[in-house]
Amino acid sequence: MDVFNVIPDNFFSLLSSKNKRVYAALIIEAFKVYETGSLLGIEKKIITDELVHYLETNKYSYDVEDVNDEEANPKSNRELANYVLRRMEECGWIYVDITNDYVEVLNFSDVGIIITEALMHVYNSNYVDHSDNEDISNIDNKEYQGYIYTIYALLNNMDSVDYAVIMQEVNRNTKLLLRSIRRLDARLKNYISGVLDQVEVKDLMENLVSYRENFVEQGYAKLKMSDNINRYRLRIVSRLEEYETSELILTAIGTNFPKVPEEKRMMMAIRNIDEIIDVFNSLDGLITEIDEKSKTYVNSTIARIKFLVSEDDNIIGKLNGLLKYVRKSNKEGHIDKAISQINGLYKLKNNRAINESSIYIPRGAYKHNYNLMLDDNVLFDFDIESDFIKQYQTPYSEDIAKSFLYEHLKDDRFYGSDVILYNTDKDTCMLAIYAILYALDNEKDFEVLVLDKKIENIRLRMKDFLIRKKV
Repeated sequence: MDVFNVIPDNFFSLLSSKNKRVYAALIIEAFKVYETGSLLGIEKKIITDELVHYLETNKYSYDVEDVNDEEANPKSNRELANYVLRRMEECGWIYVDITNDYVEVLNFSDVGIIITEALMHVYNSNYVDHSDNEDISNIDNKEYQGYIYTIYALLNNMDSVDYAVIMQEVNRNTKLLLRSIRRLDARLKNYISGVLDQVEVKDLMENLVSYRENFVEQGYAKLKMSDNINRYRLRIVSRLEEYETSELILTAIGTNFPKVPEEKRMMMAIRNIDEIIDVFNSLDGLITEIDEKSKTYVNSTIARIKFLVSEDDNIIGKLNGLLKYVRKSNKEGHIDKAISQINGLYKLKNNRAINESSIYIPRGAYKHNYNLMLDDNVLFDFDIESDFIKQYQTPYSEDIAKSFLYEHLKDDRFYGSDVILYNTDKDTCMLAIYAILYALDNEKDFEVLVLDKKIENIRLRMKDFLIRKKV
């Protein structure tokens, strides 16, 4: 079947317009409400009311699609909800039937259901918090455990002798397991690649907390602990190897390859089993690679935070600050004022005549200067100051971060705004950030919450946070 015979030509136009984020959110919200209806559909009015409520309780930015089309230029949330539903119907996401009582009943189309489910899964995995939707939020939490245990149960079910069906299901669940782990790896790459794109400490810290909640706790930690493959792998591989020694089982599995000549089906069955064994034997290496990337992400984020916090101490930081000032002034419409202020900060001198044919300046002759040699006796009299030692020692160890956190806990709570004030020094700011990392690494004892209040420091701007000790 040609997929383009099933999907309308303008199906994805909603997701490629300038209001695509609003449309995607409303499509997902409409689908959630639709799933609460009966098998025959749900009244369109109910979904309209829910979309209006969603628009009233969530912030969104909508650009006028067509100033000449009143429907494309909604003046209220209800007009926008109706416009989006009309566009969804035109593009093939939904269809609306009218009953004998003149009630409009809405249903999602077949392709609409498939694509919306994919959108919901992508949003759940990477972008938004679905804490209000238990069914959606549990998809990632259970998938590794489900796939691994299903494979284990299928292979060790002694009541079934339909080996062809068993291998079909083992194949399917193995592919789904591998695909989930690869998605986990791809998601981590997105986190790593986004580090250098962030220019604010607050964004880096929010991403770090999000990484811990959405990547580590929902996926990675489960894969290494509760869904640990090693708990089931030995038995799974052993059963597959037993399959390879049984001619009866191989013959049954060979029926899964009807297009292959009969004399080659047994070899195809063996090859199929070997491929699954190879997958389970290679998963340790893949998980180790994810582990290394996880460490890289955390270290890169901390390095980036250190740079942003201390950038005012060096020339690069000062230049970066000037450029930020110019960019901000340009957005506010004060570019001329910014340029005039910056013009007085530098002066270029041209006091060297440059040869028109070359800009090469020969190096001067090198002469060994014995005055630079240190007297041996100087080393013995040299007193290394404590500030010098602090500069080159490991600055923020786990023990120091732990001590800092416990020192500032009040009633088992640590608020960032209580420690990071406007004039707080760089070292204290970094210790507060390391306290967050310590709390994230010890989630059994602490939980980290990002608050709406903002912290304004001379070196950094970030959202306030609460580290709460669990009782």
